[in-house]
Amino acid sequence: MTSKLAIALIAMSVFDLSAKGVSAASITPINLDDLTLGATITGPVGPTVDASLINGDGNSLGDLTSSVSCPVGFLSCVPPLNPPGTIYTYIHKVTPGVDFPNDPPFPQPDGLLGFDDVNQFGLQFKAEGFTGVAGYSFGEAKQALGPSGEFSIKFDQDGTLVWSVVGGADWSTNADTPETISFFWQTTQPPIGPFGTFTAKNDTQSGTGNGPLPLAVPVPEPMSSQGLLALGFLGLGLVLKR
Repeated sequence: MTSKLAIALIAMSVFDLSAKGVSAASITPINLDDLTLGATITGPVGPTVDASLINGDGNSLGDLTSSVSCPVGFLSCVPPLNPPGTIYTYIHKVTPGVDFPNDPPFPQPDGLLGFDDVNQFGLQFKAEGFTGVAGYSFGEAKQALGPSGEFSIKFDQDGTLVWSVVGGADWSTNADTPETISFFWQTTQPPIGPFGTFTAKNDTQSGTGNGPLPLAVPVPEPMSSQGLLALGFLGLGLVLKR
């Protein structure tokens, strides 16, 4: 390798590291119906977090019920007592147009609106410690969306997870037979409280509700642009010495 070529490669790598973005990653869905889990965490509001999906006018568009479970074999799930490396499964049950009783401190809106053709559900916070495993109940999806009902899952560059309808249609309000679909994702991080925010939406409106929020993963301080330049010049110096 010539000195000129080495210099060019070092410069390209230094500036590429500082400028390159990362696009959303597609996650292969896992069928929640096939998972066997252990005990569920009992948090400050109980073993489930029951909240409403509320629109911008303060009306309910549906129900969100969430829980966090330990792996199979755990007879109790108490994060401070769990061994390192424990994987936590966060489950979120979404029901359009039907709102079950909420846990305090989450208010029960007076107004309940129909919520039809729902086509997306997602986290509004970074999925801390995400293991790359996520999915939903295939059976519930087909029940609500029809035989071809399915979702894609995207892990976005901001750390959020989004489930989007890619097969079937008409996931809608059904007061007689509520159309609940359960979504899940797995992480190394236990919940720290019920104040994570989640959103379900269709093409014209959205509702936001509360659920378990994972503990943040400690992140080492990223190298500054000056540090990247210093690293590049160090490599350049090594090349010129040869």
